Amino acid sequence: MNELKSLSEGAWEWFQNKPPTQWSKTFFSEKSTCDMLLNNVCESFNSNILAARDKSIITMLEWIREHLVKRLQKNRDRANAKWKGKLCPRINKILDRNMEKVSDCIPIKSNSIHYQVRCFDGGQYTVDLQQKTCTCRAWQLCGIPCTHAVCAILGENMDTEDFVHQCYSVDMYKEAYKYPIFGISYDALWSPTLYIPPLPPNFGRKGTKGRAQTKRRKEDGEKDNKQKKGKGTNLRRQQRTVTCKKCGTKGHNAKTCSNKRGDVDGSEPSNTTHDEAFAGTRAAATDKKGVLNIHSILFYPITKVTFHR
Repeated sequence: MNELKSLSEGAWEWFQNKPPTQWSKTFFSEKSTCDMLLNNVCESFNSNILAARDKSIITMLEWIREHLVKRLQKNRDRANAKWKGKLCPRINKILDRNMEKVSDCIPIKSNSIHYQVRCFDGGQYTVDLQQKTCTCRAWQLCGIPCTHAVCAILGENMDTEDFVHQCYSVDMYKEAYKYPIFGISYDALWSPTLYIPPLPPNFGRKGTKGRAQTKRRKEDGEKDNKQKKGKGTNLRRQQRTVTCKKCGTKGHNAKTCSNKRGDVDGSEPSNTTHDEAFAGTRAAATDKKGVLNIHSILFYPITKVTFHR
């Protein structure tokens, strides 16, 4: 925090009234088996229902229900048809990435379940294979063996997949999506009730013009997610001070410049015409025999000559 304060005091003050369990992995709970610090799940769901947000209540809920029906069945079909291993594909990629970094670690075996792992970057950690813990806390936070744990597991000639939390297994994935959302008939076949039908909402928006806003209001400094062809994520344009190419003064450009060229350095503009300037250049480029040197005319400096418009 002292380092953050030295970099930005405003950011340091912004973190003072927020508990560390909400923004620092050091204080994250190990029970959730998740080390994510972002709300990508909410943002993804919000972008999926964008087409239904401006509809009426019942129509919007019906659109979301049908969307979830198709999504759940799509996940079930994908798990049953494509996933043949013990773990989900994304977890296998993380394990493979951790195994590639094992060459940077040196394991020291204490017994069959305890290891000391020393890294080339100077770090040193202890691994407990029975409790599935590592002092770097990455294994406890996400439930996937870290590089140090993978180094110890390979030292015992064991399978790394056996030490991954069961929530990342394909069987648990199928168990989570096995309950479907059943379809319903349209409203003409619904059973009538004795309740008074609800009135439709008032869509009149007083004091506003144009269509209702569907995009989320972004905070200052937040990235714009609009994508263009061949370009990445665009940021908001930063305001910069314009410098005039004509007079060198900041605050305006050459198109709106009202200063004369001679007024920049405080000198008075010269009354020398173009013909007079060329005549002086011709005289300077002529040698004693009266021969005109064309090369001298082309490269003779006339920086001190100022013309009137």
